[in-house]
Amino acid sequence: MMRPLLVFVAVVFTAVLSSCQRQAGSGEAAYDNTAERIAFYERYNAEVLKKLQDRRAELDAALAKDLPDPERKDKKSESDALNHHLERPKYFEVFTEADLPKDLQWEDGQEQPDLGSPKAKKGGTYHNIIQGNTYPPTIRCVGAEANNSFRNCHWDDIEIGLTSFHPDTARVMPGVSDRWSVAADGQTIYYHIDKDARWSDGKKVKSGDFMMTFYVYLSRYLTEPYYRTYFGEQYWGIATYGDDYLCIRLAYPKPLAAAQAGVYAFQEDFYREFGPDFEKRYNWRPRPTTGAYKIREEDIDKGRSIAMTRVKDWWAKDKKFYRNRFNADRIEYTLVRDEEKVFQLFLRGEVDCYLLNDAKKWYEKTEVPQVFDGYIEKATFYNEYPAISRGLYFNLSRPLLSNQDIRIGLQHASNFEKVIEMDLRGDGERLNLLCAGFGEFSNPNVRTRPFSIHLAREAFARAGFTKAGADGVLENAQGQRLSFTINFSKHPIIDPIMLRIKEEALRCGVEYKLEGMDGTASFQKVLRKEHEIAFTGWQLTPPFPDYFQQFHSSEAYEPGSDKPRPMTNNISVFSDSSVDPILEENRAARSLESIKDSSWKIEEIMNDRAIWVPSYERPFFRVGYWRWVRWPDNFNVRLTNEADTSYVHWIDSDIKADTEDAMKHGRTFPEQNLIFDQYRKKTPEK
Repeated sequence: MMRPLLVFVAVVFTAVLSSCQRQAGSGEAAYDNTAERIAFYERYNAEVLKKLQDRRAELDAALAKDLPDPERKDKKSESDALNHHLERPKYFEVFTEADLPKDLQWEDGQEQPDLGSPKAKKGGTYHNIIQGNTYPPTIRCVGAEANNSFRNCHWDDIEIGLTSFHPDTARVMPGVSDRWSVAADGQTIYYHIDKDARWSDGKKVKSGDFMMTFYVYLSRYLTEPYYRTYFGEQYWGIATYGDDYLCIRLAYPKPLAAAQAGVYAFQEDFYREFGPDFEKRYNWRPRPTTGAYKIREEDIDKGRSIAMTRVKDWWAKDKKFYRNRFNADRIEYTLVRDEEKVFQLFLRGEVDCYLLNDAKKWYEKTEVPQVFDGYIEKATFYNEYPAISRGLYFNLSRPLLSNQDIRIGLQHASNFEKVIEMDLRGDGERLNLLCAGFGEFSNPNVRTRPFSIHLAREAFARAGFTKAGADGVLENAQGQRLSFTINFSKHPIIDPIMLRIKEEALRCGVEYKLEGMDGTASFQKVLRKEHEIAFTGWQLTPPFPDYFQQFHSSEAYEPGSDKPRPMTNNISVFSDSSVDPILEENRAARSLESIKDSSWKIEEIMNDRAIWVPSYERPFFRVGYWRWVRWPDNFNVRLTNEADTSYVHWIDSDIKADTEDAMKHGRTFPEQNLIFDQYRKKTPEK
């Protein structure tokens, strides 16, 4: 039997009092969302029920008519799913533990292999830099500007959700839940919260914290629409069964459902002040974390640095998949706006580890005594992580770029083959797919259009651009020039690549104007859809591709208008009602075969339409690190894209002291240039 939601109010009332008292002296107006939140749960439940009932009536009316067999089949399938949803229509539910189904079959993921190394030592400080050469505009994990280059450091790679994907096997492994059970429908998942799971402030992780997660994501107080849309469409709801159990219902059955539904918790007490001024009120307020590290107020030096400190007596320190990871006691991130200065700090030992994917640094600038004498070691690690979808993204809402022939011509005019040969010194491959590196889900038959002056000019001629101006740029009969601005984040690696693309394009009759900006400013401009062409990329995580948010019509334009919809990930402003069903099928896929089939179709469509210009990918990453940074014997996990994001490394203070003494007295160590290729894709023998 379901308890009335009013009971929930009584449960949290005592915590509300302490929250209000704390707010009174904080300089901010006291705010408590408890009553508002409970009312929201009731209202949202009623809205969902009405939508379901209205759709039920529409489907019944449609099925009562004569329909073509394919259409009847689709509507019957939707009708069956709707009937299943109506069996349990409420989005927010509160039960007792006694209400749990009695036949649940629990899994715990303990058969997965351990992570990290038993040799790992705890302690020390790991010195890093803030990526993107820009100080983060907030430490919120959600809301305006939260999706910045620093978020993965304090949220994505640190916070522990209900479950996650094991980074070696890509199977489900435990998080704050120590066991889970997937119902027969493949979309209803029950979780038991680990009895040891604690927030960094010492409070127990409870099922109500996940109710708060869904409240925040569905709220109108978030300026970006993505979360409201995603959690409103991809989930049927959440239920609590006392403090220790919860159930999350996906909108569709999905493979590996326990991990797909494994959301992060938002601590109920902390987010009790979530309201209209959330983004301002919480902008620099450190939150409690389930992860190994927390940000303290005294560790935020705005414009300069942010540090994260190990949580004392972290609840997961002895858990199988976490005990050998997150080893440093402290991680210090410093802002350095000049990449060359970052490299010099690395050579001086003030930065412990440095990604060396820049070919010039790898081949030339690390030819230094620190490397020759063994103080700095180098490693190449072949991974199996999805490739960054890095390339030139066209804004299709711009008149010239809405022309497919022009886009095809621009693909032929963008010489990334030469970039790979010259700027990357051959250490790369031409990227062909939006979602490469997803194994069987990545279409092996799609090949991007190669650089070709002849084919580029042919395509431009079809669009009416046939006459070359005095500077070689093609014009049409109206005198309009074939000229575009490329927006990109300024970086020493990217800058020369953009110059080469500009020079090569001119040979094809195209003028590329380069607009290099600060990383955050560039990202925000692109999200506002104010760009013509953006050189950027998305890093998707395993195990499945995701195309919906980049290309679905609902993410392209403001409803009922021709104004591009800002702050969505559809930066191409691509909108096609005939493609939307395939994107929806991909997102809602109920089987691995469906994911594969729809992914392959989408890649073919986007390639045919010339939506973007794929650039390059690398099947490895290269890194330099001071010898006191140690790694497991196999160096890293299979599914990782950078050396330190899986947190399997550690600081050996004894080796650090010995290294510093060696540098002082002129002792040296053997030079180390290591290759770890256990995950390298082997070329089939002919």
